[in-house]
Amino acid sequence: MKKFISILLCLVMLFSCAVTGFAADENTYTPDYDEDTPIVVLHGIGQNNTYILDENGDRRLDETGDYMTGWPLEIDVGALLANVLPNLIFSIITRQDNGLSDAMREGAYDFLYAIHKDNEGNYENDVEVPCYNAPMSTMPKEVREHIYDMIPLRRCGQIVGEDNLYYFGYDSLGDIQATTDRLHEYITEYVLPQTGAKQVNICPISLGGTVAVNYIDKYPQDHKLIKKMVYVVPAIDGSDIVGDVLTGNLSIYDDDTLYNKLLVTLMGDSFTTYLLNMVLRILPSTVLRQALEGLCEGAVEAAVRNTTQLWALCPTKYYPEAREKWLSDEEHTVIREKVDAFMAARDDFEENTESIIEEGGRVYDIVCYDLELFPLTADYRTTNSDGIIQSASTSMGATFAPLGTTLGENYVAKGTYCSNPAHNHLSPDGVVDATTGLLPCTTWYFKGQSHEDLANNDVVLTLATELMTDDNMFDVYSNIAAYPQFNNARSIKLFNRNLDLWNKADKTVLSAEKIAEIEKAIADINALKGETVIDREKWLAAEAAFESALISAGLKEDTTPGFFDVFLNDAFKGMNKAVNSIFSKLEK
Repeated sequence: MKKFISILLCLVMLFSCAVTGFAADENTYTPDYDEDTPIVVLHGIGQNNTYILDENGDRRLDETGDYMTGWPLEIDVGALLANVLPNLIFSIITRQDNGLSDAMREGAYDFLYAIHKDNEGNYENDVEVPCYNAPMSTMPKEVREHIYDMIPLRRCGQIVGEDNLYYFGYDSLGDIQATTDRLHEYITEYVLPQTGAKQVNICPISLGGTVAVNYIDKYPQDHKLIKKMVYVVPAIDGSDIVGDVLTGNLSIYDDDTLYNKLLVTLMGDSFTTYLLNMVLRILPSTVLRQALEGLCEGAVEAAVRNTTQLWALCPTKYYPEAREKWLSDEEHTVIREKVDAFMAARDDFEENTESIIEEGGRVYDIVCYDLELFPLTADYRTTNSDGIIQSASTSMGATFAPLGTTLGENYVAKGTYCSNPAHNHLSPDGVVDATTGLLPCTTWYFKGQSHEDLANNDVVLTLATELMTDDNMFDVYSNIAAYPQFNNARSIKLFNRNLDLWNKADKTVLSAEKIAEIEKAIADINALKGETVIDREKWLAAEAAFESALISAGLKEDTTPGFFDVFLNDAFKGMNKAVNSIFSKLEK
């Protein structure tokens, strides 16, 4: 049955490609905007607050008068240090694990107190998760602006109107089944009745992709309600980071990663980082690893074990081992059954996607690749990713060469989901075979784009908007001149900051030459912004020229490290490597 479904979906995709692949001349492409279908955005992790409530049901305040939140995480760092410090000192003196790993485990659990849940997934603290059962147009201005800051959706609002733009707020650390039920209710009882529409366009982002996986499985009757599903870096098969943490398959067992990479990623490439690494070397590596294992286990116990929404980020290949380790006891029966149900939904993802297409809906995907995973996972050096999620997950199964390599000169596309000889779904850099991904004709790839900085890639945002609103965007061939299947990374964050600085500057104190230099730099960047085919080198050069012009005009401080800073950093980096090498040999 599975093989039959796979073949059937392949035929559907091929037929779609054959009919629409070259339907529009790339030089005469004209959009056809749909202004009537409402858009529902399923945000990513952390893009909606979870507020902790007091005994009266009001949002609890911290010592500074700010709201206390379960997400973003409310962390009691002082309690962690107080809990760990005595054991750390004793372990350094004795060079043994004298309660340090236990203290780290308990400390990690305690400082994540705000998100503690019982064994059925219920918060121990009362929480409030904002979810507006109405379009963006009705939200308070400050809420609307906050959402636009996180996910720039203004262009969508301009096309369909804010009366047709909906932001589905859910708890990032909540219950995947409850969130799914809430989404079904949100669409059928609020969005469609309020707009009078018969269908919706859904845009699941990152963690929102896991919600969508469960939604289209749990509510197959809603397939006909979906006009378009536009996935943006979706965690379809979770993240290896979560899988490795749950199974203890961590990079900390490698000395080079532990002492030369991990802290550098967390704290930056600076002499203080390397100094701290050398201090950590006072502890035997086995003791440090046991302490970090304790920290991870405490964090899992507090944040993941009873949180089904995070379990939904566990990749399929890790689940049996992780399930046995954390969910096999009787006390976790409820959690286990909910997660099992989600994993079954993931198994049916292909079949459910086929069903949406058969109902007349369209499904698209946007993927980023060619970056290392966060260096906590064992295979971070080779796994192709966007820094947070392995690209095989976000691409629904596309094939990627290990980082720093290609698929090979003689590689032939597998053709799993598209064997049309008129199509070429191999990336120009030889890294990606998109034919093994579920949607080869409707998936776009951005090389070198990080997951966390995706909101600052204006081309990605424009493409996602076009896919949701332009009915003539059938596939990667529809407007290939503007949106090739394989594109590059860029971020407009620095440019926007510098532009804001320039707009606020007192220009009366500047010479005409300086003003002209800055305005030319701005014009050069704006010209590149108008190009949706990204030339990364040109962009970085133009960005640097603007920055340099502002510094030259005295409008911005030059933060380029000086000779002494570079020397100090290089010296400590070298010493750190030497110390690590010496201790590694002594410990063998």
